[in-house]
Amino acid sequence: DARNQAIEELSDLVDINSFEDPNGRTTVIIGRDWTLVEGNNRYQLEGTMKGGELGMLRVDGVSTNDNRRDLTRTFREGEMSEMLRMRDETIVSYQHNLDEIAFSLAGKVNRIHATGTGINSAAEMMKSTFGLNPDALNQPLPFLKDGIFQLHLVDPHNEILETYEIEIQAGKDSLPDIVQRLNQTINDPGLLQASIESDGSLLLQSAPDYKFIFGEDQSSITQVLGLNSFFDTLKGAEDIQLSEHIRENTNNISTGKDLIPGDNRVALEIAKLQTRPTMRDETMTFDEYYNGVLTGMGLKIQRNKTEQAQQESMVRQFKEIRSSISAVNMDEELTDMMQYQKAYEASARFISTVDKMMETVINM
Repeated sequence: DARNQAIEELSDLVDINSFEDPNGRTTVIIGRDWTLVEGNNRYQLEGTMKGGELGMLRVDGVSTNDNRRDLTRTFREGEMSEMLRMRDETIVSYQHNLDEIAFSLAGKVNRIHATGTGINSAAEMMKSTFGLNPDALNQPLPFLKDGIFQLHLVDPHNEILETYEIEIQAGKDSLPDIVQRLNQTINDPGLLQASIESDGSLLLQSAPDYKFIFGEDQSSITQVLGLNSFFDTLKGAEDIQLSEHIRENTNNISTGKDLIPGDNRVALEIAKLQTRPTMRDETMTFDEYYNGVLTGMGLKIQRNKTEQAQQESMVRQFKEIRSSISAVNMDEELTDMMQYQKAYEASARFISTVDKMMETVINM
């Protein structure tokens, strides 16, 4: 009937338990313990965006007096459970894979690009891409390495006039420490000066008619702060993009080193990243890692299709058995049994009559 059909459709969506009391009233429980229907009483299910975040739907059970309970995590079976698992586990896993590629690509390219020069790479002013909040400003900068990084002062003829080497101590130096050491090493604010902006970013600015470029960087400071970078990203695949100074002028792309005309060493180093082990502790290339993700996805799809076919076969058999049971009409079955009984009684009387006839014939 319609009630059983509605319960069956609901069971496709979520895991349910239903039972009927002696008075014929039905109770339906979904998830672990949420009562959806109890006799003549029914309670609502509502979908709402979790924290206003797009795609993060949650399912609320609404009882009397508008009391709400988040049921999203109580579903263990059905389409709803699988869709939530797809959203919260499967898709998130592949997002992490793509983020890992994006972060690694940006980091490797930026490390090479930052220390190079191009047609228009010498700058009069440069601001780091990443700024620090006040709480982190005086903390040691993360991801630094012990070593030096070079800053070259360039004269009006585009020649390197002076090279400054600044020592970096990983796990110890904060941004103010590095700015102070930069200014002490340069020792002439009339040529080049470093400062910290109100947003926590590093600002490098040269005097008129002078410019600067970056040289060797053993410390990764240029990569950490986002100086002369090719890519910008904070979240990974979601927001990776070309750096603003490159979007504004492609002549800012680094192709060589030290302003040498025709030099393409940096461009060649970046090109080699495609075939060089750069992922997973430098054991896999970008192509190998990406192809591995695709292969894993394909195998999972194939396995799920096989399991789906098996489950559908089992469900089909179960429905056939249930249908054969639920299709029984008690009145028809009782009529058939009475017919069988009468036929049996008639057969018994016939056999009894034949026995008597045979006995009479034998005794004649």
